[in-house]
Amino acid sequence: MFELDPNFDRLRTTLLRTGEPDRVPTVELLVDREIKEAFLGRPIQSVADDVDFWYRAGYDYIHIRAGYEYRMLGDEDTVATKTYGGDFQVRRWVSSRDTWINSWAEYETYPWPDPETIDYSPIRQAADLLPAGMMVISGVGGIFTRVWRIMGYENFSYALVDQPDLVAALFKRVGETQLAVFERIVELDRIGAMWYGDDMAYTEGLLVSPEVLRRHVFPYLKEMGRICRRKELPFILHSDGDLWPIMDDLLDIGFNALHPIEPKALDLAELKEKLGYRLCFLGAIDLGEVLTLGDPAIVDTAVRDCIRIAAPGGGYGVGSSNTVAHWVPLENYQAMLAATRKYGAYPI
Repeated sequence: MFELDPNFDRLRTTLLRTGEPDRVPTVELLVDREIKEAFLGRPIQSVADDVDFWYRAGYDYIHIRAGYEYRMLGDEDTVATKTYGGDFQVRRWVSSRDTWINSWAEYETYPWPDPETIDYSPIRQAADLLPAGMMVISGVGGIFTRVWRIMGYENFSYALVDQPDLVAALFKRVGETQLAVFERIVELDRIGAMWYGDDMAYTEGLLVSPEVLRRHVFPYLKEMGRICRRKELPFILHSDGDLWPIMDDLLDIGFNALHPIEPKALDLAELKEKLGYRLCFLGAIDLGEVLTLGDPAIVDTAVRDCIRIAAPGGGYGVGSSNTVAHWVPLENYQAMLAATRKYGAYPI
């Protein structure tokens, strides 16, 4: 499709807004396995296969995390959805009413992950396999998301009022664990940036009061931000939805880049005008109307428009407005990559 010329300095310049790189980079948090395999024309069976995908798709990095997760709602619930090719795949789905923890007894018997015994080998393997010019972007999953997915959203919502001490204990346990994992990852080889993913909002607003996040989540994020500044690593936030009510908090935490800029919730032009001097913006190519329901010509136009809006002066990377889901037509994903090269050479 295009020349493979990975150069993490290009992405670092974009994330830190230190100027205009040679071209606009492509950036994704996740690409579903079905898309990776269709793109490569073979199964993804190892870290080496995953590295090969990120390289051949033209990224300057691979995004990969340590090999652990919490026992959460949705791990065993499934729903069948269609892939881009029309086949049905079984996907996980989160129940809002079930719970793993709704009492102190359940808290005590829950199988909490231990940062000392977590498997960091996928990150190390990726670092050893990277082509020249590429780096690893790693990070940890969201504290807020893990707490509510352990409790179940309805139970979590009631417990904020009825069992605030239990909720606080869960946030503390998860927050301290995620921070400890974060601290270990930044010491590994070829870490180029850190990515914190936590969906805190939907298209019309936050999922909880800002005070819940300020009390239970943001103190850990501030420490992660301090770690990244000390290590001179860009710090990226992934959260869907309308983040304006907590935008000042996110700036205070020290995030360098905001992802994925969901068009129904955040306007890319408004963000660039108001915060382009403080934040890099990643994503904004609508997952639904453009990447899923559109065609390559529509994708091409959307990429062109986003680059013209947000790329001048630097500080913008092209990507989906969420992640590249398995139902996205492969030709639309390929069109997004190709259009970024077509329109993204500086000067814009």
